[in-house]
Amino acid sequence: MNIKLHHFAYNTTPNNLELVLELLEKLGCTLAYRKENARWCMIEQKPIPIDIQIIETTDQPISIEKKTNTHIAFLSDTPKEDIEEIKQFLKDKSVKFRQGSWSDKELWFDLPDISVNFAIEIIHTSMVE
Repeated sequence: MNIKLHHFAYNTTPNNLELVLELLEKLGCTLAYRKENARWCMIEQKPIPIDIQIIETTDQPISIEKKTNTHIAFLSDTPKEDIEEIKQFLKDKSVKFRQGSWSDKELWFDLPDISVNFAIEIIHTSMVE
């Protein structure tokens, strides 16, 4: 077999796709594909050859315990500072924000009213060295 991983898909609540795109752009991602006014899109972070599909659904957000188990993870040299910057960005947009951690190098945040089935993790680069 010659099979390659292509993308992952995660859900957001209705009318929040643009906000999630803006947030993911802050995390270094760019829009890879969106047809006209579709309520879903593909994002990428080059040169990584895997996309993330974000789809608006009418599903209710799952518990935070389940969301943190299906997180989107990013590497950073400054995860604490990055989380604070994102927290302020979302506060300025009046978006509910919650955060937690598994350690001082493995931090996560959630948009409880927007992300349906995922949280976002930012981990220190030393965790993968």
